[in-house]
Order: sequence, then C-alpha cells, then structure tokens
Amino acid sequence: MTEQKGPGCLPPQVDTSFFLLVNGAHSPIVDDVMLLASAVGRAGFVWWTTALMAMVFPRRRMAAFRLILAVALAYRLVDGFIKPVVGRERPFDVVVDARLIDQRPVTSSFPSGHTAAAFAGALAAGRLFPRARLAWWLLAAGIALSRIYLGAHWPTDVLAGAALGLAVGWWVLGGRAVRPPTRGAAAQAPATP
Repeated sequence: MTEQKGPGCLPPQVDTSFFLLVNGAHSPIVDDVMLLASAVGRAGFVWWTTALMAMVFPRRRMAAFRLILAVALAYRLVDGFIKPVVGRERPFDVVVDARLIDQRPVTSSFPSGHTAAAFAGALAAGRLFPRARLAWWLLAAGIALSRIYLGAHWPTDVLAGAALGLAVGWWVLGGRAVRPPTRGAAAQAPATP
C-alpha cells in the first residue's frame, strides 16, 4: 500500500486505512446503491431538479434560486479554483488495493465536488422544504459516502468538501439559523424567561 500525499485533517495512514475500510466493503447491491447516490449528486443533478420544480411555486422561487446559487458556487469553488491549485492524487492512482467503480474522474481529488455540492444543497434545500430536511441530509451523507466507497476520494476530501459546502450554503443563505414555522397567534407571542 502506498501512502497518499496532500492536504488532510487526518494522518495519511488513518486516511488511507479508513479509505480501504470503506472502499473494500463491496457487494453488488451496495455497489448499485452507491452508484445511484453518486449519479444523483453528479453536477448537482438532484439539487437542480429540486430547485426547478420548486420554482413553479411563486412563494418558493427565491429559496429555489438560493439552492441553485449555493450548489453552483460550491462546484465552481471546488472545480474551478481549489482542485487545480491543490492537485491531490486520487486514491485509485496511489493505493494498490483501491477499487474504482464507475468512471475515472479527470480532475484532482481534493476536495470532493460531489460532497461540497451535496452539503450546500442539503442546507439550502432544507430551507426550501423544511419538512424534508432529514431526507436532504441523509441524501447528502449518502452522496459523500459513495465517493469513498466508489474509490474516487479520500475521506479527507469528503470531509473538506462537506465543510466547504456547509460554508458556501451558510453564506448564500445569509448565515441565518432556520427557525421552525410557527402557527397561530400564540406562536407569535414573545417567550417569557
């Protein structure tokens, strides 16, 4: 096993060991699920589709626009700026035992663009459809895990992509906390300490 080089918040041997643990656990059914998770995350497909469907409703158009903006900015920041500067090798180019399932990506590894878009998208989609917030976060986590499982990314690529996506999403949404919808006049009354 060859050690990877490049940025990472974990020691290289821990990053490599965790990569091999996730990437080495294969079954045909899980392969298909992970391929699907990665495919719906490719180029922000699921987030673009969600936003375009939401734009049909006038009250959701601005939130849908923010979803598109968050995903587009996350992708542009990762693929247009960070990856070309960092130039980290992909695990399948470094680790002898790595198993690549799916297409061979042509960009460098750090950070994960799928993951950055997924976490920016989950944050913004949670604002757009608050009742589906848990589903958006589970989808984002599935997309992130799929990138390691399929052999395309190191765990630290995914962690960095998640952090970057959250930061971009937070910035696009104005840094405001999401408050649950209130109902009735009692909910509008100020809370007493």
